[in-house]
Formats: sequence, C-alpha cells, structure tokens
Amino acid sequence: MLSILLVLFVVFVVLALLLAAWTLFFQSYIYSEPVEAIYWRAPAAAAALTLFLSLWITVDYRSIEKPTDEGRYRPLHESSAFETEFYEYLTVVYRDRTRDQYMLQGDYTYRNKSGKEPSSKPKQQIVAHHKDKEEEKHVFNVEEKDGKIRYVEEGNSSRAMEDGYLGRIRTFHFGWLFVSLLLNCGFAVVWFASIWLLLHFQWLHALGLAFVFWLISLFVLPMILSQAEGVRKGRLAPPSLPQTAWRLPRQSLA
Repeated sequence: MLSILLVLFVVFVVLALLLAAWTLFFQSYIYSEPVEAIYWRAPAAAAALTLFLSLWITVDYRSIEKPTDEGRYRPLHESSAFETEFYEYLTVVYRDRTRDQYMLQGDYTYRNKSGKEPSSKPKQQIVAHHKDKEEEKHVFNVEEKDGKIRYVEEGNSSRAMEDGYLGRIRTFHFGWLFVSLLLNCGFAVVWFASIWLLLHFQWLHALGLAFVFWLISLFVLPMILSQAEGVRKGRLAPPSLPQTAWRLPRQSLA
C-alpha cells in the first residue's frame, strides 16, 4: 500500500510542475499575460486530478477478489464489460450417445487424454464442472434456432455456450460498463474543470487542452492501475478452494 501512496505522490508532484510550466508558457503565447498565483493554482489542479485518480485506483483495486482476477475498471481502450467463465472439465455427449471427457488447457482449449479437441459434429449435451466439484454439474442441452446451434444450461436459460466455443460462457455486466464509463468520463471532466477554473484558460481552450491531456493520461494510467492491482493480488491469500471461473486476458471494448 505504501508503494501506491508513493506513486500517487510522484504523480501529484509531476502534474503540479508540468501544469505550472505549461500554463506559464502557453498563456504567455495565446493571452496578454499568464494567470497570477500559479504557485497555488497548479498544485490545486494537480491535487484535484490526483484525488480523482486515487478514487479510480481504489475502485479498481477493490474489484479484485481473487488472485486470478483482473481489474474491472480500466481506461476505455482496455475496458471490457464481459466476463468469460471457463469450466475445467467437459463431458461431451454426442448424438450416438458416446461420451468423451475434455480438460481445459493453458491455451484455453479443451483436449481429451489423446490430445484431441471436441469434434465439430453436433452434440446432444454438455456436462461441465470444476475440479473437485464434480457433484456440482452444469448440464447444457443442444438448442437449434435459425440454423444456429448453442447449448443452454438446464434451469438457467441466460447461460449458454456458443457452438465452437464449448466450455466458456460470456456474461455481460452492465454495472461494470456503467462504472467504467463513469470513471473515464469523470476523469475528463476533472481535467476540464481544473484547466478552466483553476488555471484560468478560456473555456474553449480548456476543453481542447483537457481532451488532449485526458487522452494522454489514459495511456499512462494502465501502468499505475497495474501496479495497484499487483499489490492487491499479493495481499490476497492463495485460494484454498478451486476457482469458480477462469477469465480471459483483458479485452478492449473495441
């Protein structure tokens, strides 16, 4: 935790110095004279940005509940409102009633003892479970609609496996999307307010500068968030029980 506070302090100092230097230089160029009392205005703007950044880090930090989790609230180009869950074992029941068991591999594919992946021919049923939890089976029955095949879980039609993507369930979380957009847009608003109200740029100039600085900061922010996420994972005890979900590496909304 001390390392995160140190990073935030460094961010504050760097922002204060950069904003002060940029304001004095650019306002001398586009206005008759730069704003007065830059000695407190720049640190105040830097403090506002650092405080919002602290909030963002805290929200992302708390989104990690297990060492295998990834932070949910990243910059726009790294955000995803989807969670992909992987079962560790699949028992595939084919049309001819033959069965075969497959296990999840490190490359997120399923292979049986012979190293073969599930056949592409239609399956009647998929039985999935996690390691050491075979009694908690999830049964997915074949469903054909408009020429497309998918496998819907018994008793929960909102969970389904797409044909060609056996073993994985992709779930959309509106709350993740809402919070992520709120943080990203809120950061842009803080940039604008700081440049307009504290550094006394004209609002149109402040809007353009805020957009540029916001975009730049979105590409710097992942390094800070990743460090905080690493601290969080290190503080969490190794799971004593098998994980209920495997997650894909972070994917962009694009």
